[in-house]
Amino acid sequence: MRITRTQLIEAARREVERRAETDGLAAAYLIGSIVHDQAVLGGAADIDLVLIHDHQPDSRREIVGLSDEVHLDIAHHHRDQYAQPRLLRLDPWLGPAIYDPLPLHDPQHLFEWAQASARGQFLRPDHRAARAGAFLQRARRLQAALDVERAWVSSFGRAALSGANAIATLAGQPVAGRRLLPLLDAAAAEAGCPEAYGGLLRLLGAETRGPLDLAGWVAAWARAFDAGSGLTAESELLPERRGYYLHGFQAQLESAAPHAVLYTLLDTWDRILSTLSAFGQAEEHRSSWEAALARLDLTAGDAAHRLAELEAYLDHLEAFLEEWGARYGA
Repeated sequence: MRITRTQLIEAARREVERRAETDGLAAAYLIGSIVHDQAVLGGAADIDLVLIHDHQPDSRREIVGLSDEVHLDIAHHHRDQYAQPRLLRLDPWLGPAIYDPLPLHDPQHLFEWAQASARGQFLRPDHRAARAGAFLQRARRLQAALDVERAWVSSFGRAALSGANAIATLAGQPVAGRRLLPLLDAAAAEAGCPEAYGGLLRLLGAETRGPLDLAGWVAAWARAFDAGSGLTAESELLPERRGYYLHGFQAQLESAAPHAVLYTLLDTWDRILSTLSAFGQAEEHRSSWEAALARLDLTAGDAAHRLAELEAYLDHLEAFLEEWGARYGA
């Protein structure tokens, strides 16, 4: 049966109603791809739900499976996070989230008040520049912490993506999720810095010569994910997310841009192998991973060159942000 946006929103409403009866919810709202009717990919979807609590929540993030194809990805916030909404407009993630969400529950008008204040002058150039600068600072921190003596591909990708989001946020929303590469392509073009997209693709190895065995890598990823997802508490690697990833990968492989799988595939594959390694169960899965890294020029032997490329990429983005700020008086 085809999953619709209406069905996903209704599932979120039911979850909010159930929790509001017992959990002291101050407010709840939806963010992410569901807001713009892009949640379903390959017949699978996640529902990005934010719950604002009157009490300190026990955890910051929770995954709730609804079926093999759909799960709730719930962020838990305390109401104090919304006490100074004018500062939220500078937050690189929360600011854009509350600028364009889908409210579900707000009996005390807490969210309405916070959103109205945060939206004020949200698009002012200096506020855009501040959010972009926060992403670039995070990219530099991740870059400085890279340790190529350990599993480094996921951290390397996250540093590059944080830099890319410094540009994406100039156009509106930072990019995340299974569609992040196509979304980045559009956002980087709108911001006037296409290198944010093209450079990230090069860093991921998408432009190496010859065909990439993307379908084979997805199959190897699935075997590793099945072996390791039950061994970790990382929200992004839980068994409930298997269908979300796998159906999305398969849909992208059949699209005109199959390389769109690369970022999420490499990020989760590296992390699930780290989990398997911690339990001494990675050996049978390592050869496929190492073959993929060799094809993408992301082996340990390539690390020094790739780190130099990352440095040049972030320098380019930083120079663009400085020029953008000067142009728009930020």
